[in-house]
Amino acid sequence: MFILSRYGPFWICTTLIFVAAAIGTFVTYVAHKLQHKEWEYDITLVTWSAGLFYGYATIVPLLLYIILKYFSAPSGMVQLFCLYGYSLFIFIPALCLSVVPVEIFRWVIAGVAGFISATFVALNLRNHIVSAGESWFIIVAGIFVLQLALSLALKLYLFTVTV
Repeated sequence: MFILSRYGPFWICTTLIFVAAAIGTFVTYVAHKLQHKEWEYDITLVTWSAGLFYGYATIVPLLLYIILKYFSAPSGMVQLFCLYGYSLFIFIPALCLSVVPVEIFRWVIAGVAGFISATFVALNLRNHIVSAGESWFIIVAGIFVLQLALSLALKLYLFTVTV
């Protein structure tokens, strides 16, 4: 069971890529058809979301691992990859809810998803971060800012419909 759980972050990121592309395509298709405009598929949704999700789930845990090692805080690289991968799960239902054509609702969904994801990471790293000494607040603030930045990037690129 433990070995299988290490594949979860990969599959969550992969699912996010296809859900983001499918939902983004569907929403823009419907918006174009309602306004009787011609619609063309945008392949960049797939490549952009792949770079964003795989890059985020790889680079951020790696940087956090280096930072925690610098402060002599106990952490494992595989655990951090898993933690960040699983923290992205909340964005799957958030992307599905982005179909609702109310812009304020999309902002709220993106913000709530980012906050839940940031809280999940911070609470699971609490013991590691506290052992980092006085710098724990900077590390927690960095975790929150990065998770909220991801949420903002998703809102601006994937949760927005332009016709």
